Amino acid sequence: MFETIILMLDATLRVATPLILASLAGMFCERSGIVNIALEGKLLAAAFAGAATAHVTGSAWLGLFAGIGVSVLLALLHGFASITHRGDQVVSGMAINILAAGLTITLGRHWFQQGGQTPALSGDARFAPITFPGADAVADVPVLGLLYSELISGHSILVYMVVFIVPACWYLLFKTRFGFVYALWVNRHQPLIPQVYQ
Repeated sequence: MFETIILMLDATLRVATPLILASLAGMFCERSGIVNIALEGKLLAAAFAGAATAHVTGSAWLGLFAGIGVSVLLALLHGFASITHRGDQVVSGMAINILAAGLTITLGRHWFQQGGQTPALSGDARFAPITFPGADAVADVPVLGLLYSELISGHSILVYMVVFIVPACWYLLFKTRFGFVYALWVNRHQPLIPQVYQ
């Protein structure tokens, strides 16, 4: 029973990582007054671009940067439509979601002939799990060994990065001058920008 719970928590950490990163991006958008409903489309497009690039190049890092690049391009498109042209942010976000949902399936079928999926990644095309020192040695210890070897050790670098990114975002938002972006949203009818960046 305890082992099942540990394995569920282990899977939760892995699967929650991209959702946490998207949530942090959405938090910054919402704090600055942007309704970023396009997060799902950006996640989907970034995942497809990352997996496709990693498959073609055999490099997980190039796949990661490709995913980030596609997500940034979609964010710029969302900003161009909703800020530059004063379009509705929800409509622009939904359009990006629909575009990503259709385009990833179409490109996946055309490029990989696997029904809209990317091929399974292996080797250097995936981030290797990081095994902490002594994880194999203490794996047989009843409770702490299982916690250390299964739950704490054995994740990719992205999972461990999230552990540091979450408090870093909190610090950035509440303890730095950049965090005044929230004040710009709360008092968006008052000209605060010169006061914030003095």
